[in-house]
Amino acid sequence: MFRKVEDRILYRDPRHYASFPALAALPDGEVLLLLRRARDQRWFARALGAAGDKELMRVDHVDSRSQLVLHRFGPDLMPSAEPPLVLPPDAEAADQDANMLAFRDGSVLVTSFCWYPVAARYGELLRSRGIGVIGSAEETGTLFLFWGGHSRLGTDGGRTWTPHNFLPPIPGVPDIVPGARPHHGGAIRGRAVELPDGRVLQATYAYGSTGRRGSHLFETRDRGASWRYAGPIAHDPDGTACFVEPALQLTASGRLICFHRTEDMGDKLVTCASDDLGASWSDWTAHEMIGHPHDPLRLRDGRFLLVYGYRHPPYGIRARLYDPDRERPEAVPEIIVRDDAAGPDVGYPSAVELADGRVLVAYYFVDADGIRHVAGSVLEMT
Repeated sequence: MFRKVEDRILYRDPRHYASFPALAALPDGEVLLLLRRARDQRWFARALGAAGDKELMRVDHVDSRSQLVLHRFGPDLMPSAEPPLVLPPDAEAADQDANMLAFRDGSVLVTSFCWYPVAARYGELLRSRGIGVIGSAEETGTLFLFWGGHSRLGTDGGRTWTPHNFLPPIPGVPDIVPGARPHHGGAIRGRAVELPDGRVLQATYAYGSTGRRGSHLFETRDRGASWRYAGPIAHDPDGTACFVEPALQLTASGRLICFHRTEDMGDKLVTCASDDLGASWSDWTAHEMIGHPHDPLRLRDGRFLLVYGYRHPPYGIRARLYDPDRERPEAVPEIIVRDDAAGPDVGYPSAVELADGRVLVAYYFVDADGIRHVAGSVLEMT
């Protein structure tokens, strides 16, 4: 079992909404933290003394200036002297969730997706044509159009980055804008896996022909320079279940498991498994445990530390330590990492095993001031 050693703040700025972190450990022990940073205009309300609880806890996950920022920490988790690096933005769209996969040579694959800001008048035109946009002019200043999933490769330990490379379209999923913008790859929030032969698999999610969301698999053989669609993972033909934010992990026996956040299922975890490295998948299985989304870290001893946000009172972060080849995650005790958040807009954890066997879990959190920040908890084996 793990016990918590300490909590710490990894990034906090009253002027920014920090969320959706990802962790990766480099071969030299350095730890990278990549997070989504956006403007948080609630600072006006705080400055003017007009920030009530409703305003402070309002959720806002889209912003035209949203960007990915890379922070570096030493093996001792002390911040690096190097300043944070803003990853080069797309020329048209704003970056969203961060996901990282570190390779043995120190290069880093980042997968993410982005939103295209649309002026309100054109956003309403898109809506009138049946094209989905999110946001409101009053809340976000603009509306937003999904722009696609993409990857970037960082070399020199994540100091030099390739441009956005958008994933290919998903067969059967309509264009984002008919005839003008394909549905590139789908949204991405979840751990990718490197297979023993060097291939990398990434799961995505997107609306299908039924109007419900399902998960899909993509494969790259050249660390994101090119991708191919590898097929669907989980869908509900009845259209009653919605599977989003899929994360992948390989068991010690070589079985591939995909962990899903669900909608319309009481926030239960759903998994699918593949015994042929993603060529085919089992039917989905619902688990009697709630929370989202899930990050499955495979430890050196082969067990999984499954970490997830808990958006029900008491709000916070939870985890399960289990052997995926022998047991179900709900069969083991739940680890309460945090239960002291001021509201439900928390979670999206990412975990990494450190050189000394401890685990760092990063997540975004909200305090009594309503400031969304990235915090971390250090766990050690008892």
